[in-house]
Amino acid sequence: MKPFTLIFCCAALAAPAIAQDAEVGTAGPVNTRDDTYLMSADDIDVLSGTGEKIGEIEEILVDANGVPAGFLIEFQGFNLFEDDDVAVPIEALEYDGRAYVSKMTQEQLAALRPWDE
Repeated sequence: MKPFTLIFCCAALAAPAIAQDAEVGTAGPVNTRDDTYLMSADDIDVLSGTGEKIGEIEEILVDANGVPAGFLIEFQGFNLFEDDDVAVPIEALEYDGRAYVSKMTQEQLAALRPWDE
């Protein structure tokens, strides 16, 4: 086989693969979710176990891999805090469909150090 023919055959075989990669790269991700699926957690109420409002979600904290790991909560009107921001683990709160409910006791919350950004 002549060198020119070999190069032409290799290029002809590779062309469909190159074209396919180009098509995949330009398509981008497809959003299949309904817009009602998305919700912001900023300023959602945080309630005590008895249903009393103790603060609001300020931010969702993520670990080094980008996985949600905790919440930054601003406590308001809670006699153990004076508008302090504290970080709590993701497992410390449970969403009930309208607000987050703390699984931590008042003593546990009071023991948390204020979050300093």
